[in-house]
Amino acid sequence: MIHFLYNIPSSCMALIVVGFTILAAFLGYAATRRLHLIEVDAEQRAMALTMVSIITTINSLLVAFAAVSVWGAYNDAGQTVSSEAISASELAYDMAAFGSPSAKAAGRELHAYLEQVVQREWPSMQQELRSDPGTNAQFNKLFAKVLQIEPASPRQTALLREIHQRINEMVKFRQQRLLTLEVAMPATLWAVMLVVSALSFVLLYVMPPTPFYVALLCSWAVTLGMAFFFILAVDRPFAGEFSVSADAYQHVIDELVQGQIWTNTKPQ
Repeated sequence: MIHFLYNIPSSCMALIVVGFTILAAFLGYAATRRLHLIEVDAEQRAMALTMVSIITTINSLLVAFAAVSVWGAYNDAGQTVSSEAISASELAYDMAAFGSPSAKAAGRELHAYLEQVVQREWPSMQQELRSDPGTNAQFNKLFAKVLQIEPASPRQTALLREIHQRINEMVKFRQQRLLTLEVAMPATLWAVMLVVSALSFVLLYVMPPTPFYVALLCSWAVTLGMAFFFILAVDRPFAGEFSVSADAYQHVIDELVQGQIWTNTKPQ
């Protein structure tokens, strides 16, 4: 339902999230004051402010926990991407050292796969939260080509074991990356944060509409809005402008081309 937020610039996403939080806070305040839903005396107002302090502290802990949780998932996704790129680099070097025509053919398929990851699969992941079917097919083609490599000497037999290990690592890291497309903060945690946030605003509604209290309410709304924006922005590690980048794969491509590992393996 909120996937559209990841397809707009981050500045617009921030304005929408923060603006909606401020709007909801002040609409609730206006409705409460106009309908006289909360009428308290001075003693009750003091008790309400005490409860505001307690609830905002609890809410801050919940928001901090959510932020740390999504940031950890974001870093894990970045580590998975780096691991897949490193495995691809090692595989390319091993196949170049193998030197047979079948290994060179597999090298061309690896080159084509990494190009498609950068040019086709990453935009699909960022905008649609799904893998690219063409890139999936290319990886399957790469895997099949690797299995066709046959050793002709004891040295190649030993090296082929390394090649098989590298391609299996790529299978593992690719699957981890694609499974991460479905990772998001639990709806239950979102619900708890939103309910506790709403309670903190309701207790602030007992204060009169003086400039100071209006500014206080606005400050709390902006603070929560910015926190919600950060959590949303990194909640989907591969979606939107703040997503994990494909630079690791491009770095491998550039490094292997510059090192002339792929001089004769340009993808067709």
